[in-house]
Amino acid sequence: MSSEALIALSGIAFTYPGATQPVLSGIDFALKPGERVGLYGPNGSGKTTLLHIMMGLIRPDCGEVRFKGEVVVTEREFRAVRQAIGLLLQNADDQIIYPTVLDDVAFGPLNRGLSPEKARQVAERTLSMLGLADFGERLSHRLSGGEKKLVSLAGVLAMEPEALLLDEPTNGLDPDTRTCI
Repeated sequence: MSSEALIALSGIAFTYPGATQPVLSGIDFALKPGERVGLYGPNGSGKTTLLHIMMGLIRPDCGEVRFKGEVVVTEREFRAVRQAIGLLLQNADDQIIYPTVLDDVAFGPLNRGLSPEKARQVAERTLSMLGLADFGERLSHRLSGGEKKLVSLAGVLAMEPEALLLDEPTNGLDPDTRTCI
């Protein structure tokens, strides 16, 4: 296992426009391959903001983001981060974009250059792995909140990322499903 961090933050600070106080200030963080890290804190403490900075969805006011040892700043540089690290958003409705479950889960693999047939196979395998084998033709907007969360997770896992950033991954899931993931 490499000792180099997959993603590392140093001196990160961020204040939302119009806010009087920073949500993050002087944050240092590193995630190495194979590590499992949990971030705990009350609502509004900056957990989601931190994940969004790691993925380049928002830019810090100051500080540095490194991916595999290299500083990443531009949108182009963050593409490599997004190829290697999967982000499960807090709200599944923000992540599901296609009308059917199978099309949604296959979207990422298609964008990575897989053929439609191979992307479909990856999507079906991933859905099956999560116990959603029969969900392929279901309409995304008709799923329960917990089902949407699992379909969102399937979409992230179908990309076969090196690491996962999970924002409130058990939100909306029943107790049995929470223990499975």
